[in-house]
Amino acid sequence: MVRVSDAMNTFVHESEEDLLELNNALLDLERDPASSEAIETVFRVAHNLKGNFGVMGFSRAGDLAHAMEDLLDRIRDGSLAVTADRMDLIFEGVDHLEVMVGEIAETGETRTDPSATIDAIRRSIDAGESPAVGAATGDEGTDDGDSDGGARSLSSDRSVPYATLAETVDEEIDLEEDANVYRVTIGLGDSASARVDAMFVLDAMSDEHDLIHTVPERDAIEDADADEDGVFDGEFDGYVLVDGEGRDEVEAFYRDNRYVDDCSIEDVTERLASTRSDDDGDGLGGVHRSKEVESIRVDVEQIDQLYNQVEEMVTSRIKLRKIIEGSDLVEAEEELEEHGKITESLQDTVLEIRLVPLQKIVGNFPRVVRDLARRQEKEIDFRMEGVDIEMDRSILNELSDPLMHIIRNAVDHGIEPPAERVEKGKPREGTITLTGDRERDHVSVTVEDDGRGLDLEAIEEKAVEKGIHTQEEINLLDDSEVYDLIFHPGFSTRDEVTEVSGRGVGMDVVNQVVRGVDGSINVESAPDEGTSVTLTLPVSVAIVRVLFVTVEGEMYGVPIKNIDEISAFEDVNDQTVEGQEVVRHDDRVYPLVSLGESLDVPGTTASDDDMVVRIKEDVRQICIRCDDVVGQEEVVIKPFEGILSGAPGISGASVLGEGEVVMILDVETL
Repeated sequence: MVRVSDAMNTFVHESEEDLLELNNALLDLERDPASSEAIETVFRVAHNLKGNFGVMGFSRAGDLAHAMEDLLDRIRDGSLAVTADRMDLIFEGVDHLEVMVGEIAETGETRTDPSATIDAIRRSIDAGESPAVGAATGDEGTDDGDSDGGARSLSSDRSVPYATLAETVDEEIDLEEDANVYRVTIGLGDSASARVDAMFVLDAMSDEHDLIHTVPERDAIEDADADEDGVFDGEFDGYVLVDGEGRDEVEAFYRDNRYVDDCSIEDVTERLASTRSDDDGDGLGGVHRSKEVESIRVDVEQIDQLYNQVEEMVTSRIKLRKIIEGSDLVEAEEELEEHGKITESLQDTVLEIRLVPLQKIVGNFPRVVRDLARRQEKEIDFRMEGVDIEMDRSILNELSDPLMHIIRNAVDHGIEPPAERVEKGKPREGTITLTGDRERDHVSVTVEDDGRGLDLEAIEEKAVEKGIHTQEEINLLDDSEVYDLIFHPGFSTRDEVTEVSGRGVGMDVVNQVVRGVDGSINVESAPDEGTSVTLTLPVSVAIVRVLFVTVEGEMYGVPIKNIDEISAFEDVNDQTVEGQEVVRHDDRVYPLVSLGESLDVPGTTASDDDMVVRIKEDVRQICIRCDDVVGQEEVVIKPFEGILSGAPGISGASVLGEGEVVMILDVETL
């Protein structure tokens, strides 16, 4: 990655914020086309983006923002109406700009060519402002949602979701290496039999190349009865997959066709390849994927406070050095205590600075839901509440992808198609709500939908089919325990794979990530009432007090908050029930887990001198047997990454003052 200037960093961060605001304002405008506040916000942000791109010298991005601004200006002054086609064009422009800002952040320049989208936007403006359009509709300068004021021409209808188009190409084909995809724009002129001519051209496309998509749809081009909205006017786009031919050869082939009056060619291979790789099996374009929080805004007072604390630490360090040189241990102990207070204060300030609003990672979720809902032909009202709660940046980064997956599940598995909802007596429009809430040092984030709910029988059948449980074991589980089966690796009740989900991966990863940051997850559901998934997580990074225990000379940490009691083995009521060693306490039975055996520590042996750590019942009803207990201390827990991530029984590691690395136990998975 190239090193960019502070001015460029500021430009990138401000552009990202502007694009997020633009996305959400466009959603407001789409929901309420009469909203003057929404259109003013959209126009203002688009104007601001155009100016910033121009100032920084990114002319192609500036030209696209300018075209979007012009279209929005026509909507603002009433010359053009808000239609689905125009909104798709504007959203496509936003997607281009997001990709270009990402390229600027990565390399300091843009590679994306937005000229096709710019042309489509300009043609949409021209089509909507044509006097002939006004004469035809009897209402010059205004559109209604049905007739579209003539704007449903080639220009406005040629927008296509590239994520959807990418899915039509066989995934085994390596775009750019094996084949290219071209967008061929065909003009049939003033032919009296344009539909018949179009049929011959489309047949030639299918015979010579692999025709993967047309805009408008092929039925609307060939069949006048199917073309109820008049979207075909003698021009169309065909997307062809070509192997072994260059752009000039493809263009020559179509220009030589006797039925073609004019044509133009655009190579969209790179864009499709980028969309496919960014999609990564999620069914989402790269611009809608979650991303890490890379910058935070810091209050000036916090900076001053941090500076003062650092000054105090430097002064305290000098004092300690002089005291130690003078060997005055009493004074050294007093100064060390003062040094500890400064350190704690500094720690609190730094943790406070690292807090970032939940909004930072969920701000693009409304757009994600909108695009997924449109692709699945569902009607969804997505709401967010309490997203101003703050969490540590590192925890937010871990939370982003799990939340995205839960949202996708709610759209794909939860919310029913409109016809099915009406048949059930529900509103056509489903509701998904994301709610954030904070209670002391923990936050909860809940995703709730009013869809079909989890199918208990289907989950139970799949669990038996996969060998997770026997039918007899399933019969003993309560509903909440059955719901927890969705967290089993590879579990899915879907027989088919959709573009959004059904691959049998996801919720197990969500569970691992949440537990990896010392959080928990809870699922509640009711048939035809919906599903609620709640993630409970710490506000700040895992700085916790742990109890150190040993096994065969190896030291491990157990979080104090999980411990109910520590006892000598000889003092506990130890028994054996059906071959399992247990501890009885207050009429309850606690399985006794040998820490050494659980972690495969070589040379593990039992002794009457062992210690027993009883875990709190609401965490896990077990007792842990170890060799000894050697004290406690506040430590910073670093979660494992890579192949060690999600290892059962271990939540992470901590480095002690002497440089010794100690593994911290996860008692829930031990």
